[in-house]
Amino acid sequence: MPVAMPTQTDWVKSVLFDRGYLARIRGDAIKVYLVMLEICGGEPDKNVTISLSQLMKRTRLSCPTVIEGLSRLESLGLVVSTTHERGKVKTYYVSDPPVSLTE
Repeated sequence: MPVAMPTQTDWVKSVLFDRGYLARIRGDAIKVYLVMLEICGGEPDKNVTISLSQLMKRTRLSCPTVIEGLSRLESLGLVVSTTHERGKVKTYYVSDPPVSLTE
């Protein structure tokens, strides 16, 4: 008897494979994105609060690499920074990106 995949898995599969974002995520940004997905429970349109040091620890990447990865994810519309105060733990919004890519 076939087992239905959870909705979260369907959404992640859709974003990464069906919509073509996996091919657009360069370098170590995929590691940052996977941590963000884990924290948001694999569901779109969720806010995630995580510090840069936590991201560095979870991904085992350097600070500049994590920042570059976040920048890439933001440029793709996969993650949106919602806290812009220096010295504050950032909150990110894990978005449900558009189907068509225009980069």
